[in-house]
Amino acid sequence: MAEKVRYGIVGTNRLAVKFVEALKESAKGEAVANFGHDYKKAQQFAQEMAIPDTYDELESLFNDDSIDIVYLAIKNEDHYESAKAALEAGKNVLLEKPFTRHKVGARELFLLAQQKNLFIMESQSAIFLPIIEKAKQLIDQGMIGEVNFIDIQENYDTTDKKEWFTRLSAGGGAFINGGTTPIGLIQYLTGKDVTEWNGFEFNEVGETDTRCNLALKADDVLANIIIATDFGLETKIVVYGTKGRLAIPNYWEAKMAYLKTATGELKKFKADDQQSEIVHEINHINEALANKELKSSVVTPELTMHTMTIIESMYQKWYGDPLN
Repeated sequence: MAEKVRYGIVGTNRLAVKFVEALKESAKGEAVANFGHDYKKAQQFAQEMAIPDTYDELESLFNDDSIDIVYLAIKNEDHYESAKAALEAGKNVLLEKPFTRHKVGARELFLLAQQKNLFIMESQSAIFLPIIEKAKQLIDQGMIGEVNFIDIQENYDTTDKKEWFTRLSAGGGAFINGGTTPIGLIQYLTGKDVTEWNGFEFNEVGETDTRCNLALKADDVLANIIIATDFGLETKIVVYGTKGRLAIPNYWEAKMAYLKTATGELKKFKADDQQSEIVHEINHINEALANKELKSSVVTPELTMHTMTIIESMYQKWYGDPLN
């Protein structure tokens, strides 16, 4: 592998923009080619982002020997087929969440990657944030005692998803799109698997959920997740323990965590090395590829599959659709 990990970018949406901007901040990653279904838009994207090559065929990008890994920032309904094609062409894959619309397809992708000795990971950039790592350290050090409850609120932005977000068949819905990160964070912060879950959703007739509320249990820790796309919910994490609580407001961008002890004392903790949330994920991937690791030690296939089990079971309950 070259001195820098060379990325092929598939997609031209705001996630793709943020990813390429983060690549520029990373020490060992660079975007060398891109593809978009609208070729002119992809060319403009490449020019604005200083990407050397633009392909008018997705297969051509997958067959480019100079590319080490492809980042897929595309519509949910295209995740499985595009990731499979990339793996079959011999490319490592970073796939935006939700990983696929169905567990069957996800399992196939992980098996295919294993057979071909390739790396594949679901993008969960929030887990790699320094402020989240700092929060985990404080929890592990017992700064708030034994954790007994986690409350996560997520205001999920659907600005660039209006065209398909209301259709279940297209992978629309608040929970399938916004639920991956909160479920992952609960398990990352506690070091425990979610073992029980239930919840409710709201939707207009014939459309997917625009908001949902989930109750979960990870061993002896209870948790609540609320995700909203249709009103101004405050994004935050609050972890409650026997000796206090730890809060991270607007955790996607926060550099501060606030710890309040049982006696009312307030302490502030800062993450000094916080950049765009994606930079830290990219650095993790680059290190894994440099070490020839075939899976992430943080966002493991097991974590992705378990999260999909939870999400799929709720859509089965709400719609009678197992997302298959």
